[in-house]
Amino acid sequence: MRAAGANMVASLEGLSVMGFTEVLSKLPAFYGLMQQLKRFMQRAKPQLIIAIDFPGFNLRFCKEAKKLGIPVLYYIAPQIWAWGKNRVNLMARVVDRIAVVFPFEVDIYRECGLNAEFVGHPLLESVSVTGEKGILRGKLGLSADLPLVALLPGSRVHEVRRLLPCMLESALVLAQKRQVELAIGAASSVPTGEFERISRRFRLPVHVHRGVSSELLYVSDAAIIASGSATLEAAIVGTPMVIVYRVSPLSWAIARRLVALDYIGMVNIVAGKKIVSEYLQNGIEPRKISDELEELIFNERRRSELVACLKSVKESLGDRGASEKVAAIALSMLPV
Repeated sequence: MRAAGANMVASLEGLSVMGFTEVLSKLPAFYGLMQQLKRFMQRAKPQLIIAIDFPGFNLRFCKEAKKLGIPVLYYIAPQIWAWGKNRVNLMARVVDRIAVVFPFEVDIYRECGLNAEFVGHPLLESVSVTGEKGILRGKLGLSADLPLVALLPGSRVHEVRRLLPCMLESALVLAQKRQVELAIGAASSVPTGEFERISRRFRLPVHVHRGVSSELLYVSDAAIIASGSATLEAAIVGTPMVIVYRVSPLSWAIARRLVALDYIGMVNIVAGKKIVSEYLQNGIEPRKISDELEELIFNERRRSELVACLKSVKESLGDRGASEKVAAIALSMLPV
């Protein structure tokens, strides 16, 4: 948005957190941000609010917008299918239209009386890697011959600290059995030093690539991925994967009571069944993850089955052009 010329009134940099206990330390900053944006709305009197994801903050912000009579469009809507429908009544009062990125969300929201439209997933626009994989590997400084395993530990510092060690431990077990190459897909939001500091403990030759997660997944034979949108990136480029995730014990205990899902990986949720293995919390076992990676890389039947399932997930995400569709909805909501 900044690159497109948007006037940045505030920034969420440094405020991205995942988990219940993890957010507590940020509450004063969130409160200050809310007050700042309320004052801005009162002064600038915008004609439309577009809330993007981030429901814990945005739904409260939408409530303030409605008090001022400002129409609200919600894009990448709160996942009420995961958290139950306790937020629906609030949404019905403060949100005018919703642009959803998964086809199954439309009926869920419409049943609750909300004006929802499926626009497709924006990752279909940003993840568009093609070409000869050997050539692209060369550009990334990777071997053209060795099986390549990508490690994507997330876009938040606390995710990297919790997940990268177990990913590297799993990779170490695999490297003791098979000759493989390892590469970390490093999010630009996490300092490079975090990846280097953790990697040194394992004394493994591992490449660190920043800001090229789609390209890295495209050329990889398999991946270990933190639960999140990167799992959909892997599905779009057809890379077999295993999913891992870990939060604080208290956050995990709370989530188990609140989350109404059998799986947490988006590829499994979209598929409607478990197609990718998930290793969560104390269930993260490096040896089992290593064995699964070995199967996905070297067992052609197992690999082909999963690739076919990932292709179906990609097809269910709709067509390219989500951004244009959302822009059209936004324009239609502006006063003539």
